[in-house]
Amino acid sequence: MSAPAIRTHLGVSRATWRVGRLHWLSQAEHVRLAELSRQANFLFDLNRYLRDEHFSVSVPEIVVSHIGALVVADAGYVWCLTRDLPGFHPDVADPSMYRTLMQGLARFHGMLGAYSKCQPSNVHDGICVKTRQNIARLAEENFVAFSSDSREKELLQQSGAWLVARLDRFERLPRQIVHGDWTPRNVLFNRANPPKRLSAVLDFESVAWDPVCVDVANTCSTLLMWSGLDRLDERISKVVDTYIRWAGVHLEPFDIHTAMLAHWLCHYWHWRDRLQSAEFGREVKERLCLRISSVLSYVSTGTAYSK
Repeated sequence: MSAPAIRTHLGVSRATWRVGRLHWLSQAEHVRLAELSRQANFLFDLNRYLRDEHFSVSVPEIVVSHIGALVVADAGYVWCLTRDLPGFHPDVADPSMYRTLMQGLARFHGMLGAYSKCQPSNVHDGICVKTRQNIARLAEENFVAFSSDSREKELLQQSGAWLVARLDRFERLPRQIVHGDWTPRNVLFNRANPPKRLSAVLDFESVAWDPVCVDVANTCSTLLMWSGLDRLDERISKVVDTYIRWAGVHLEPFDIHTAMLAHWLCHYWHWRDRLQSAEFGREVKERLCLRISSVLSYVSTGTAYSK
């Protein structure tokens, strides 16, 4: 491969390089070798399943090294090369794209459910298990502030108290493999206009065993914090209704709210642990409490502010 590798600003948890027009190279800390190897094996098997089933949505195809490895440890880092996928990222400020995003999610969840029934997969427990564990950490540890936000401990305590009253129900919801970070930046739409449709799903670092409402909640958080749109309650309700209609399942709004706050609470502890030794993603640190604060405000009072 003779094409030059050009560093991009894409990605938070790793460095990303564009290699020519056809490939992407990711670089992560060596300490993540086991984690990234597991994810790569999952993605490799999922890609093969999608091809065998002639599913119309693509996932990143890993280019195997000359020794047959999916990820390569070299020079103190873990490297993975994937082929480029065509399409474009939908605009979070475009209200019309959320319907397509939820239709695509319903289809993708159906595929993941079928995949998990016929293919053993080493997918970890998600926020349905980790939320209660993370709430307990605040009570058990001599808490030391991690960010510069003066409200840090208070936000964690308030979030934990709000969630504890709702976790019994949340933990009883059916679970399957979910993407874990279902946002416009992690999907591609086709370039046909019209109609737009989901053509590819990217970034499986958060894939987990969780209720499907977790992925729906990720999109609701996007609307809340990054879309800049008005009438948020109405738009979030439409997102949930669209998913219900296309997936043929029933979701309750309070389960969506629980998943929204649980996600960002677990996101805080995940990055707090990771940044103890991480080289990439340090810019996330000062945003951790802002995310929790915004979602806590929304689920508690029905109002929110954007950060």
